[in-house]
Amino acid sequence: MHFSTRLTRQGLALFAAAVLVFSTTLSHATVDDAHGFAMEAAMPFVEQGFIVREDYWNGEVKSAQKLMIKHQMFKGNEYAFWLGSANEGVKFQLKVYDDKGKEISIDSKSSSMFASIRVNPPKTGTYTIVFSLTSKTDVGLYWALAYGYR
Repeated sequence: MHFSTRLTRQGLALFAAAVLVFSTTLSHATVDDAHGFAMEAAMPFVEQGFIVREDYWNGEVKSAQKLMIKHQMFKGNEYAFWLGSANEGVKFQLKVYDDKGKEISIDSKSSSMFASIRVNPPKTGTYTIVFSLTSKTDVGLYWALAYGYR
């Protein structure tokens, strides 16, 4: 069962600020911190009318290891995916492909703690989100991938 929630700009800003304050007091990154940074990436999209879904994916990955997630998308909706990590010095790669392997992004952005990609699927179907995080260190990298639509 899926639940969606419409986060207000102020509510999302307060949540992101609280996560950032809390995460700066921690000596180690966590998956929850990564999700906080993914939600920070979502803030400009919420201001544009995107609805953030409560469900998200997360985990720990080795540097440069590619991960793949299959996701159902519907023609007529615009989607945004936000990949966050609380590990410092991470470079992100985030792409979305159709069933024939063609990349379908409208635009993408990256910062030091998160990346985002926006897509408008040409037809209803299952799409593949492929991403990786690369770091100069050999530590496991915590990540969270959230999404929304409008």
